[in-house]
Amino acid sequence: MPQLTPIKGFTNTPVTRSLCIVSIVATLAVLILSLKPYVVLAIDPYITQYAQYWRVATFQLAVVNESDFLLCTVLWFQYKTLERFFGPRKYLSLVAMLFLYNAAATFVLLSLGQLAVVAAWAALRALWHALVLPYFKTIFNAAASGPLGVISLLYVCHAHYIPVTYSFKLLLRKPESENADDNPTSSNSNSQNNNSENTDHSDVSSAGASRSGLIFNITLTSHFQVQILYTILLLNHGLSSVFPCLVGIVIGKLYTLDLLPGARRWILSSLVFHLFVSPSTAQQALRMSINRCFRIYQPVSGVETSPSPFVVEQHSEEPEEDREMAIDDLRNQEDDDAARLATPVRPLGRRFLDTFRA
Repeated sequence: MPQLTPIKGFTNTPVTRSLCIVSIVATLAVLILSLKPYVVLAIDPYITQYAQYWRVATFQLAVVNESDFLLCTVLWFQYKTLERFFGPRKYLSLVAMLFLYNAAATFVLLSLGQLAVVAAWAALRALWHALVLPYFKTIFNAAASGPLGVISLLYVCHAHYIPVTYSFKLLLRKPESENADDNPTSSNSNSQNNNSENTDHSDVSSAGASRSGLIFNITLTSHFQVQILYTILLLNHGLSSVFPCLVGIVIGKLYTLDLLPGARRWILSSLVFHLFVSPSTAQQALRMSINRCFRIYQPVSGVETSPSPFVVEQHSEEPEEDREMAIDDLRNQEDDDAARLATPVRPLGRRFLDTFRA
């Protein structure tokens, strides 16, 4: 079973390390090179007027502000337990598959939402001719940049697959029992006053005491860091960040319930995995495969290329005397085998008696 204990740093988590590095480099490149307009997805005007459908694939590549950058990087780091659970190659395949699903589902949701709002506006104008509504951009027009949907998918997987190791409660109100212990004189006087009143009043007072004795608390688990960070990321841009996150949560639930098509069979090739995790190792393996294809053999380092003495002795001619001695040995061995076959086998008792007779 994979280890679920806390992992220090990026120990045995190469995919998480690569995801953090790629996220940081992509965000810095977008900010330094002024590429923010290329990672924005908006139905109007980019899709309806300019037909820039390539934005569906680019709006998840990088974030455009500092708060999203910090939250996404920390959440990528927190999801390293998922990599330990799935394994590096399976985890990277899961991230790539969810990236594609979330991009397509977010675009479909924004398009259908925008179309529904425009259709409702047209229906209102058709029913009420005097109604004049100015053009406005709907709440489904744009989605926040960044891998918010993928992080939402992994958030659902983290809550489903990673077990809770501990839990604790935060008390928001001091218990009434502690107040009674701190001030026993007042509690005794209150009890005497309650006994002197009538039955109806005592019932009402006891009910009020039971209501006042409620202890308000919040139960938190070992996942509370991820939950707090994800809640901040969910509400960071209002509805433009809520929509892709909700799409990611729905797809994540489908994945955990084994209802997502191709989720269990999808896996990246080893070449793509090594290119993402360790480009130098992948480059060396690619060079070796090319050399094998074109039969460009290279001498193995640290191995002598001169022929061994054993090979030289094989090609040298044997003396005539050694050859005759070897033939005589073979003949003597054949004679011994024939004599042994001609001698009858003595039973064990016979051999035992022959030992004492001698």
